[in-house]
Amino acid sequence: MNKKLLVPLLFTVVLAGCDDASEAIDKAQDAANKAVDMAQSKLESVDLSVLNIEQFGDAADSATEFAESVDEALNADYSNPKALTEIQEHIANAYSCLVEASSESSAEKLVNKVMSTISNEDAHSLIEKGVDSAKEMQECVM
Repeated sequence: MNKKLLVPLLFTVVLAGCDDASEAIDKAQDAANKAVDMAQSKLESVDLSVLNIEQFGDAADSATEFAESVDEALNADYSNPKALTEIQEHIANAYSCLVEASSESSAEKLVNKVMSTISNEDAHSLIEKGVDSAKEMQECVM
């Protein structure tokens, strides 16, 4: 008789444990979703008026292109490696064109100004990689 009571009791305990685990998973998913939503709401965009693009004179188009590539980095889907590679290449090309149209010193000043306004670590890293890639490029392609 004890064996007949023990088996249903054991199943009841196991099922109760599964419910608790399921609730814990649901709470963890909710917390993760909230964290992702909060991170997305903190994404920045580059305010081109703050950068004073006109100071670059003839290189203003290149400076604008670079600022737009940085904006792409800020709004990138960091779960898509192909998109990140394309953005990095865009940053590299835009930076290379900016250096060609102005000077490396001017381009670095713009990069430093832009980087100082960005708190998104992923975007920061992507921009740095793009600028580093640009230094290895032979020429700008617009």
